[in-house]
Amino acid sequence: MELKIMEWNINQRMNYSGKNMPDWIADVIANEAADIIALTEVYKGNNWEKVKTAAFNSNYVVFETSNSSAGQNDVAIAININKLNVIYAKTYYPSIQGIPDYLEVKCKSKKTDKEFIFICIRIHASVGGSIRRQELKHTMSVVENEDTVIVCGDFNNYRRGYVDGTWCLNEISKICEKYNFVVKTPEGSSIYEENPSDTNYEFPEDHFLLKGIEEKDFSLSPYDRNFMENDKTIYRWNRDFQVYLGNDKSRKSIYDSVPTPFPDHAILKGKVVI
Repeated sequence: MELKIMEWNINQRMNYSGKNMPDWIADVIANEAADIIALTEVYKGNNWEKVKTAAFNSNYVVFETSNSSAGQNDVAIAININKLNVIYAKTYYPSIQGIPDYLEVKCKSKKTDKEFIFICIRIHASVGGSIRRQELKHTMSVVENEDTVIVCGDFNNYRRGYVDGTWCLNEISKICEKYNFVVKTPEGSSIYEENPSDTNYEFPEDHFLLKGIEEKDFSLSPYDRNFMENDKTIYRWNRDFQVYLGNDKSRKSIYDSVPTPFPDHAILKGKVVI
């Protein structure tokens, strides 16, 4: 059975803006009609219930974390119950820092009876590389005895050209290899500029990590920024989410970026046969 999966960081950031998220977020999600939909940086306030109702019809069951008590964003996962049974859903803190952003759902295909784990995480940018590494290792270790696992989310890793640091793509790949996961990342960037002039400056922060899934059973789509068509005033740099303005007097770089509560990550999409 083929499943369409997607992940999207919707940039609510604990309601820093104090504004409602755009209603068109629900339209984008509904139009994708994915079988598993994962959202990070969710704020469960303002118009979240309205957007959630419009995005997910009766074909879906939606699971959400409750991270506001820890001063963190929430994660949501929606499952198409016409295709999948849900065995359980759980969340926990994957870091010794007490930072939550982890949601796990165990599903069973109604067609093939195959079970698998689906996880959405957001590795935190506010902590050092050693903590980010620990968060991913802990996520891998929890499902070490599971045969089939899909992990997705925002990994907050450095640009492609950063290869010697503690939180670059090479580091993620090494950890995944140790736990028998394969990293699937589209070309280009999921944040900032879509296609910088130098590929070393691309920021591919959103990934799928796969365990127990054969190469022939997974197809990866390009990062999708088409939602910017919904608001040309906010997305005034076309398909880029940030523009470089120059330097201030101290030579510090100045940027203008997509503000909250408007999404500033491309949508990550793929198809998997379970």
